[in-house]
Amino acid sequence: MMDNPPDRMDPILDLLDQRPRENWAWSFDPVAPGESRTNAIALCNLSILTYSAQSEVRRFLIDQWKFDSFVPLHKNQGFVARRGEVLVIAFRGTQPMNAYDWISDVNYHQRTLRPGISGLIHGGFATALEEVVQPMLDAVASLSGAAKRLYVTGHSLGGALAILAATLLKLVEKQEVAGVYTYGQPRVADPEFASAYNQALGAVTFRYVNDLDVVPHVPPTRMPAKTALQGSSLKGLLGGLQNASREIEKTLGAVLKGQQFDHVGELRLFGNDGKLTADPLEWQKREVIYSGTFTELLQQFPQLLRAQFAQFLRGPNRLLHHDPVRGYLAKLEA
Repeated sequence: MMDNPPDRMDPILDLLDQRPRENWAWSFDPVAPGESRTNAIALCNLSILTYSAQSEVRRFLIDQWKFDSFVPLHKNQGFVARRGEVLVIAFRGTQPMNAYDWISDVNYHQRTLRPGISGLIHGGFATALEEVVQPMLDAVASLSGAAKRLYVTGHSLGGALAILAATLLKLVEKQEVAGVYTYGQPRVADPEFASAYNQALGAVTFRYVNDLDVVPHVPPTRMPAKTALQGSSLKGLLGGLQNASREIEKTLGAVLKGQQFDHVGELRLFGNDGKLTADPLEWQKREVIYSGTFTELLQQFPQLLRAQFAQFLRGPNRLLHHDPVRGYLAKLEA
């Protein structure tokens, strides 16, 4: 049986130097139509910078990259920054969740993002967004100025927050979003939400995945649903067998259907050789698939799934492939 999971979502990040290179000069193409490799590198650097202390964020943004201004988000969960006509929202990929919780904690149970937005999203990611959404909107309003192009980015959990933030900005705040670039992003929502998102933002959303990075494969495409059975006692159930049978049928239906998770946007998968592909078959070859029976999953969840996930993490280079500097930025630059 495995030890207790770490408190941080990405414990490996503590072992690596998560900062942009000192000699990298800011380069961005604000009028690029669609995907831009130049912008992918720049936004990856901003995603990396979110892991730094505020003094380092200021030094890179203001002193080295000549941004006009920036506003840190609540609990250092990222920042909003403006440089000329470009406004960028970058989300940090650390707390409040850890990777184990994405697949084994009640946090994954789905909920709506906002009334009127189709589909359901990962409950834990929704909670994380709630902590920063109003400061983010305030910062966007205060920094917009001459900015004409809005980009949203993030690594890991930060990528999930980027997707949800872009959804709110586009569908609720009615702001145009020029591009959403994520790196090592987990699944965020069900197929209905994914369909609505892709209709609105799919063409400008680019989801970079590094070869064997495990995080984009969680949560799995299907998870057990939260049961609806509410019988307060055995006596109560036996006293109303007709109602009980309907409740049991409803519960089993929910459990068997499960909660489904899907990705959004355009896949950009790095192979081991560094070449990019959008081929879904290549993605499927790397997919994390639970191989036990559904009964075992119900009986032993979450311990069984945690153990299997931990075993998968110990595979060669899984965590290194999630590293934003050596895993993503290096291949983008190559």
